[in-house]
Amino acid sequence: MKLYKKALIAMVVSLTFGCGKNEDSAVIPVSNITYSSSPFDLQGVNAKFAKDIAYDTKERTQFDVWLPTSSTPTGLVVYVHGGGFTSGDKDFVYSVQSGGAWDFPSDIRYLLQNNIAVATVRYTLLSPAGETEGVKKPMADVRRALQYIRNRAGDFNIDKTKIILAGNSAGAGTSLWIAFQNDVADARSTDPVLRESSRVKGVVARETQSSYNIEDRWVNNVFVDYKLTWSEILTNETGNIRKIYGVSTNAQYESPAIDTYRAEVDMLALMSADDPEIWINNTLRDVVHPYSAPDISSHHAFHARELKKRADTVGLKNITYYGKNPILYSHPSNESWVEFCKRKVNE
Repeated sequence: MKLYKKALIAMVVSLTFGCGKNEDSAVIPVSNITYSSSPFDLQGVNAKFAKDIAYDTKERTQFDVWLPTSSTPTGLVVYVHGGGFTSGDKDFVYSVQSGGAWDFPSDIRYLLQNNIAVATVRYTLLSPAGETEGVKKPMADVRRALQYIRNRAGDFNIDKTKIILAGNSAGAGTSLWIAFQNDVADARSTDPVLRESSRVKGVVARETQSSYNIEDRWVNNVFVDYKLTWSEILTNETGNIRKIYGVSTNAQYESPAIDTYRAEVDMLALMSADDPEIWINNTLRDVVHPYSAPDISSHHAFHARELKKRADTVGLKNITYYGKNPILYSHPSNESWVEFCKRKVNE
């Protein structure tokens, strides 16, 4: 059973630190799809590319999409970029990343050749100062993008029952957050987009965070090996924590509203056996103390370890890889993320 039912859906919309405005007001006109050249060479793959398709009325709510030529509706991978919710863009997948470890052009060509469309989504970033809504703001944007594409599945020749969410870092955490919640489809909404399902067939998460309930999970689960205290985490993460929860002071953080907020963005707690299968990979960084170098704490191998531990406990299928110097766990299937997407779409 899920921890949050219909009451959570209403709370997400109305809570002071939630997603902001009444989402029923976000209806946008259906625009035509204008095709252009792919930003990288498709090397003969028969597919079309369209960019900057608006899924909401905000400044950064657009996506690009590659659509394979097909006589039948295709699967879809929705990719969500990282950047700590403060940077990054949908063009992240236009080129090879992470020193060659992530070859997005080749991966996208593989997916297209296997009759799977690919969308890359941008979303509203957190304000560098004075953020008041927190991570649910960008994450709700991505969820709307998913629902918007479903609403226009016929226009994109997409099978709306065969969609995978994928992402790295903040985009990975976002994908897990969406996938581990109950379906938020609202049949009574005046916005047709919000009547669509938010459930997916699978999730790909690379260099992911396991939970945005930092105080509880990072102390008691993720970094228990290092005996980190909340004071030590707060010393290193104060700016990030304030942005994540949309507060400007420690006093605002210490409130019942933020206790509720932390519970609502705790992906480990949200996970249950009826969620979609997950593919997790945190293998780019050495397994060291989370504050021994910049950018370690949010991408540490132990985030993947905790996701796997929780998945195994609740009975959720997972393909997990984590650790570098040393490698701590590698799934025996050696299944790549694109092979995972192909398998899930065809199940």
